[in-house]
Amino acid sequence: MGIHFKGILVVLSFLLPNIFFYFFPPQNIPKNLSSVPVVFTIMEQAGRILCLVVPVVFGKKIAEQKGSYLVILMALCLLVYYTCWILYFTSGREYFDLFKPMGFIPIPMAIFPLMYLILLGIWVRSPLFIAPAILFSIGHLAISWNTYIQLLKIR
Repeated sequence: MGIHFKGILVVLSFLLPNIFFYFFPPQNIPKNLSSVPVVFTIMEQAGRILCLVVPVVFGKKIAEQKGSYLVILMALCLLVYYTCWILYFTSGREYFDLFKPMGFIPIPMAIFPLMYLILLGIWVRSPLFIAPAILFSIGHLAISWNTYIQLLKIR
């Protein structure tokens, strides 16, 4: 246990696009979207907070890890995630684009950061990393999928 810059870097790497999102919000958000059961929101928020805190607090554990194919897979997840964000920001920031499939992959902007976090947990071989990632994944995927299905009906 211990803070290390690599733990902070891990968090910033998947959080960075969200900082831009805060300053450049989406356009044309439908007003009539229904929400999922509150349990998914609680899971998403609790998992998100833990996914932001655990890598920072246990940054030394990340720093102690040797390189592996898992790091390459994590980098690929980030590359796809950043590509989705670039497409979103360069295509007019339409709300639907946050959920738009990439080829045969539905809701890639939800899937790839979650895969990144799960791979991180597997790489460091720690349930302290994996459990929050799974909790966040369940909530985030349920919410994102629900929104995506509703947007398809509107379009």
